[in-house]
Amino acid sequence: MRIGYQLRMYPRFTQTFVVNEIIELERQGVDIGILSLRKPTDGYFHESISRVSGKVEYTPELFAESRMKILKAHGQWSSKSPRGYGRAFSEMLRHKGIDSVDFLQAPMALLWAAKRKFEHVHIHFGTHEASVAYLAHLIGGLSYSLTLHAFDIFRDNVDRVLLARKINASRFTVTVSEYNRNFMVKNLPGVIPEKIRVNYNGIDGELFRDEGLEREPNSILSVGRLIEKKGFADLIQAVGRLRDAGVVAKCTIVGDGREKANLKSLISKLKLKDSVKLAGSLSQDRVRELMNRSACLALPCVQAKDGNIDALPTVLLEAMACGCPCVSTILSGVPEIIEDRRSGLLVEPGDVVALSDAIGKMLGDADARRGFAAEGRIRVEKLFDVRTNVDRMRGWFSETRAASSATEGASKRAGAVAGQGNTNPTECAM
Repeated sequence: MRIGYQLRMYPRFTQTFVVNEIIELERQGVDIGILSLRKPTDGYFHESISRVSGKVEYTPELFAESRMKILKAHGQWSSKSPRGYGRAFSEMLRHKGIDSVDFLQAPMALLWAAKRKFEHVHIHFGTHEASVAYLAHLIGGLSYSLTLHAFDIFRDNVDRVLLARKINASRFTVTVSEYNRNFMVKNLPGVIPEKIRVNYNGIDGELFRDEGLEREPNSILSVGRLIEKKGFADLIQAVGRLRDAGVVAKCTIVGDGREKANLKSLISKLKLKDSVKLAGSLSQDRVRELMNRSACLALPCVQAKDGNIDALPTVLLEAMACGCPCVSTILSGVPEIIEDRRSGLLVEPGDVVALSDAIGKMLGDADARRGFAAEGRIRVEKLFDVRTNVDRMRGWFSETRAASSATEGASKRAGAVAGQGNTNPTECAM
């Protein structure tokens, strides 16, 4: 089976779940190739990138970069499929979620898939990368599927009519939580519900495991991009409340992002420089070590002002697999990961008092931590194993491949029967 992965930018430091999926598909025998629509801008990547065997290719972003190739591709497909080409051009004009670069790249994506003989193309995220696939489908019948996550679903500026069209044109669309699926079925006008399937992000339970290291008392770990939806400002305030209550806790926040200056200012304002450390981006090995040495992990997700939320935070899965009990919030798919008071603790998003109390209870009760850790590991093994979940994806790819082969066979048989009755090719085509 040959499957193409079309991504907006590859590699990216923050998208370990995409890399995990590709690595496991390759382990299960799928031949993967990657088309990146943008060149990477991250200066640092996880070591897991080196385990991907698939070749990465880049399509031109600007007309000036490869003028003749782009003109040739557009000339070929406008002649071969004038009606589809016109429909794609009309969609670009109709929807703000499709721009001229998307239209520019669509025939290039078609040529890439044909040249590399990919039977199907999969896309992570529903923004520009999905727009390119959708236009390529309109122009040349590209067979594609989607995985939708969070910002591509929930932000206020999402064109929900266009997103529904992308889903409806896909062979199938995956999303990472039941919460996401329910939201889309209710809020995307005209979407076909049967197109949307749920498959949780998976992690490697052999890589993320409790290594039996000594855990530092009263240590709190948090990991994620320093952006609003992660709720780090609430976490910092919660640590301040713990200090005021006499609990000497040490909180390490791993990650980088646009909220860094604001968070540093808040730490200074609350006089928490000795209690909260912004550690910046760290390697996956170092994060695993921290998960094995910390008393708990806290990720107090909130809804951002633009409507964005965290759909299914991978860091919670990794921490639970490492035996690090978690505190998080009742938001989006988080309750599908953590069963409150069974495999961790959940509070309402934005409730700093409840968050502080939950972290305090976690730090102060060793028996509870051990119980949450054991149940968390069981839950990860049951629902979030990368081998099981990627095998499900591979099955869906196989079904798509079989359906495509059957359709092509039927078309060829119909053409042969028509040809027996009429030897004029033009009339047969009509």
